Order: sequence, then C-alpha cells, then structure tokens
Amino acid sequence: MVADHETNAVLLSMAEKIGRLTASLEAHTSQWRQQDEKASQGRRDTHQKIDAMRAEMQKLDGQLTTAIKDIADMKPTVQTVKNAEQQVAGATWMSKWLYRAAILATGGAAWVVLKYLNITVALK
Repeated sequence: MVADHETNAVLLSMAEKIGRLTASLEAHTSQWRQQDEKASQGRRDTHQKIDAMRAEMQKLDGQLTTAIKDIADMKPTVQTVKNAEQQVAGATWMSKWLYRAAILATGGAAWVVLKYLNITVALK
C-alpha cells in the first residue's frame, strides 16, 4: 500500500505539473493570439494611412500638373508685359533727353537770334 501511496503521490505530482504546464501553455497561447490581433490591427491601420497618403499625393500631383500648365500658359503674357515695361522705360529715358535737347536747342536758337539781331536783354 505504501507503493500505491507513493505511486499516487507521484501521479498527483505529475498531474499537478501537467496542469500548471497546460495553464501556462494556454496563457501563452492567449497572449500570442492577442499580440497577433494587435499586430494585425496595426498593419491594417498602417495600410489605411498609406492609402490615404497615396490619395493625397495623387491629388497634389493633379494640382501641381494644373499649376505647371497654368504657369506655362502665362509665360508669353509675362514676357510681353516685361517687354512693354522695357519699352516704357526706354521711352521715358528718351523723352527726358529729347526734352533737355529741345530746351537747349530753343535756348541756343534764342541766343543766335538775339546775337544776329543784336538785341540786348536787361534783367532786373
């Protein structure tokens, strides 16, 4: 009976160890399942963010393409305006010099007339 009692004690100890091992294995399995679910959710969230970013990039690409086309369309107009500004600047410069030349020519002509007719002007 001692042998039966010893055998029962060993079997009870083994059953206890198997029970703890089973519980530990179930806990690890549950933990792995939770981690896998969290990882799956994280990957799903990451893919959604990437898809949203891709959509935003496509939208920006369309806007950039339109802006480049608009700028290209405006380029001849801008060049025409720049040319007109340069012409105005040149005309302004030329008109100033023509005005000065006209004053000098008028003064010179008046001096020649006064000298030719021998007219003296007294300034008070």
